[in-house]
Amino acid sequence: MKTSLVRYVGTKDQRTLTPDISTQDAKDLGNSIEFEVYKVDENSASRSVFLSPAGICKGFNSSYGVEFTNFTNHYIKNGDDSQYYGGITGASLYRERDPNNMQYVPIYAIKNPYLEKEIREREMKKTKDIVKDKIFSSEQLLDKIICKPSKK
Repeated sequence: MKTSLVRYVGTKDQRTLTPDISTQDAKDLGNSIEFEVYKVDENSASRSVFLSPAGICKGFNSSYGVEFTNFTNHYIKNGDDSQYYGGITGASLYRERDPNNMQYVPIYAIKNPYLEKEIREREMKKTKDIVKDKIFSSEQLLDKIICKPSKK
């Protein structure tokens, strides 16, 4: 069974928050101009940065948007972070319109050239889906948890 550790960090005061449990933490992140989400398990590490000078929820709910950047590494061997592959994904996120400025840059730090070629070929086939999944899950985080519309 694979377990993941997920941490939400407000960059202003560097405190760990639990927006999926605490509505006040979700509000704090939504009112901030930047926060980060870290996900770590035995095979990979991921860091996502959400940034909007207008404030996260104000940006998400308006034409300003929220700048999203994700850095993900998948390790070749468990517990060894010297060899990995992954990528950097970026986009501008909005509640009422499709994301734009979508970008993806693959990263490979693999010593064995044959293994690198094999992984590159495998990953190239999945690039579009990888990018769509990362952007969609980040939109859902903002839409359903951080900037969840209040019930009237």
